[in-house]
Amino acid sequence: MPLSSEVSEFLRLKLDEYVNGKSWEDEMLYLTPLFEIQKSRSAIPRTNELLIEFHKTKEGSHLFFFPFEGRLVHEGMAMLLAYRMSKSMKVTFSMAMNDYGFELLTDAELHPEDFINNELFSTDNLLNDIYASTNYTEIARRRFRDIASIAGLVFKGYPDKVVKTRHLQASSSLFYDVFNDYDKNNLLLRQAMEEALYFQLEEVRLREALKRIQGQTIILTKPEKATPFAFPIMVDGLSRHKLTNEGIADRVRKMIEKATR
Repeated sequence: MPLSSEVSEFLRLKLDEYVNGKSWEDEMLYLTPLFEIQKSRSAIPRTNELLIEFHKTKEGSHLFFFPFEGRLVHEGMAMLLAYRMSKSMKVTFSMAMNDYGFELLTDAELHPEDFINNELFSTDNLLNDIYASTNYTEIARRRFRDIASIAGLVFKGYPDKVVKTRHLQASSSLFYDVFNDYDKNNLLLRQAMEEALYFQLEEVRLREALKRIQGQTIILTKPEKATPFAFPIMVDGLSRHKLTNEGIADRVRKMIEKATR
């Protein structure tokens, strides 16, 4: 389950307590070795700081952001920041994320000091940037499938003869296109768009996270090796690589060996 806003805030508070040397619960003390490695290679952010890590590998330039806001918020934020950075340079990003942060990877030459600042996280023109940076129409279309079914616009069939899923999808997509072209104010269409914005993209939490980040100090580090915070995101990003005859476990083992040399 993705982190809620309350759990995210609690996690950031615990990191702040570690940095300030406060006593921890016994369970949290087991994480001390990882935090020591993280601190020696990069940094551990306080509640008033945003940690960004940048390093290069043979894959390209890696940018890791650690807002600690949960996977859904990070998915929207990654697409948003990639879009905003692409407006000032020709670049292609691939993305990976988990509950603690997200990665933007590109084969282009990056100089993060030139474009990473608090303005990058601005809430100005946020909705338009979200629409431009995500495949918003397709997300809304997927939401509309369930809405059309519940509203009775598509017929699922009889108990002993159910309509095939692809036929239901085609029918709901047809309704979506008609409403989108000729009835923009249709209540079912508006519901699909609102659900895509608020449930899939977590617009409300994303906006609040950006406001919080604007008041934070940005800590940019350039570790030579993958840090404990970045490593799980890199593993998550293994799905970007399609051509391989190695299993995930073998590839993770190699990454661990490289990171611990």
